[in-house]
Amino acid sequence: MFELLTLGLVGVAVMAAVGLVAMLLWLIFLPFRLLAFVFKGLLALLFLPFFALIGLGIAALVGIPLLLVVLLPLAPVVLLFVFIWWLAKRGVHKVAPAP
Repeated sequence: MFELLTLGLVGVAVMAAVGLVAMLLWLIFLPFRLLAFVFKGLLALLFLPFFALIGLGIAALVGIPLLLVVLLPLAPVVLLFVFIWWLAKRGVHKVAPAP
């Protein structure tokens, strides 16, 4: 009976020691992890213009054909409105009376 209690107590002590060692190692390596985070941020800032150019290129490669696909079927409707606007702008002229 006391063997199980002793084994459990030793297990808890070992877990506490492992936790303490892990916490100490975490504190020792924390500055290096923060420095790695800073360098990753600087690298991301360095590559930001390239990412922007790539994004604009992809937007142009996808956006221009998509714009044509959407606007090309609307061309007859737009031409109809332009024709109606042209007719309305022309105005109504009176016909000269016949002599």
